[in-house]
Amino acid sequence: MARAAASEAQLRRELVDTCRQLAERDLIGAGEGNVSCRLGQDRLLVTPAGASKGSLRTGDLVVVELANGKARRGGRASSELPMHLAAYASRPDAQAVVHAHPITAIALTVAGVAPPNDLLPEAAVVLGEVAVARFATPGTDEVPRAIFPFLARHDVILLERHGALALGRTLREALDRMETLERVSRIAVFSRLLGRAEPLSKDAIAKVLQAAAMERQ
Repeated sequence: MARAAASEAQLRRELVDTCRQLAERDLIGAGEGNVSCRLGQDRLLVTPAGASKGSLRTGDLVVVELANGKARRGGRASSELPMHLAAYASRPDAQAVVHAHPITAIALTVAGVAPPNDLLPEAAVVLGEVAVARFATPGTDEVPRAIFPFLARHDVILLERHGALALGRTLREALDRMETLERVSRIAVFSRLLGRAEPLSKDAIAKVLQAAAMERQ
């Protein structure tokens, strides 16, 4: 509802600010990453292909049709647009999608280490269960095919040796999930280096989720 009421100008500002924060927090570099959000019922606002996201202007963003990805206004959309389209098709509740390259989280996939789903309260509350999609060639239709099995039940998906995808009800929520993924991944790595990464018990996770649900009421 909030996204439907937001003006295009406001969404453009929010999307550009999201890209700037991704760059400032070292979640993307150079021309990496792409971000999108719903623009009404049948369109998306998406970052352009090949651009440095940290220096985007609101006028650089591309408007595409949600049904087929055809550009309506602006230049050429990100080559990863099919990944975004697949996410929105599978998740009507998703209003925004952030794709970034969080260094530590990607390193876990290179090392074959499972995502840190059960180490910290924020992992359970902010991320939910993080899925890992098999390696797919970036910028090709392999990527949406690889993530498709996970989209219905996961808000955060790690793309093996590539990056991560975070869905949200807002751009802010998707960005928060991406940042939390990287922070939790760092803690997981440091814990292993120190000698132990003991997971929370199922009972502890259940209590954390219950407390978070009560706080939202």
